[in-house]
Amino acid sequence: MAREQRYVSDELSHFVGRDKSEDEQYRLLVKILRDGWLTFDPSHDPRVPRTVGLDFSKPLSEDSAISYKVICFCDIPEPDLALHVGKYSGFGLAFKKPFLIARGACPVFYVANESLVPCVGLFRPGDFADRVDAARASNRIDRAISFDTSFRALADLLVALDAYCAADGKRYFGTTISVEECDKRFSFLLGLDATQLDGVKRAFGGSRPPAMQAAPGQRAIPPDQRHFRVLAGDGLRARLRGRGPVCGPT
Repeated sequence: MAREQRYVSDELSHFVGRDKSEDEQYRLLVKILRDGWLTFDPSHDPRVPRTVGLDFSKPLSEDSAISYKVICFCDIPEPDLALHVGKYSGFGLAFKKPFLIARGACPVFYVANESLVPCVGLFRPGDFADRVDAARASNRIDRAISFDTSFRALADLLVALDAYCAADGKRYFGTTISVEECDKRFSFLLGLDATQLDGVKRAFGGSRPPAMQAAPGQRAIPPDQRHFRVLAGDGLRARLRGRGPVCGPT
């Protein structure tokens, strides 16, 4: 007897207008289909490059150190979408996975913060000092504190390199950190002596590389509608059909 395994789908779905009324959700879906853009914020102008917010004083494990602007999709099979639709919206779009992968889509990996790791040492940045001391005292180092301190150490080094490469007001990270503080970070994190520090500053003290900039959003709704289909619950399909052909194939 053939068995069906349904916990993943060959499509990726996005439902629009969470926490909006049904009419607002419908109007948003129509706007997306007419404009041909699916963006992380419906009001975003896709011709404007996206930005990323950084706050290295906050923990990476709480998803607060980086403020990113992305579009989320689920790979739940259509027969099992009821719970997801109840949380988000009854209106959505489903794309074939290869179509979105070719445009930069990639999986999100979830990590259990409380999972213990065999870590023999931790960086101790000031913002996380109490957490580090508590972890050391209990001899229980979990992934959250390991990730947070490691990410902060790497961020501190990048900020220091940025300061070595550019003057105040022209730095990519927009900080006003002093060269003396940069020296302290490299000495503390990498154990460099004065001679090695001089070598780092000579290597990175030239012209600053061009600032990185995220590319504008990709056109998500192609003219060829075979790449997507509209998703709507049974009770909504009649409404969609009665409002004209703007929604494409269902």
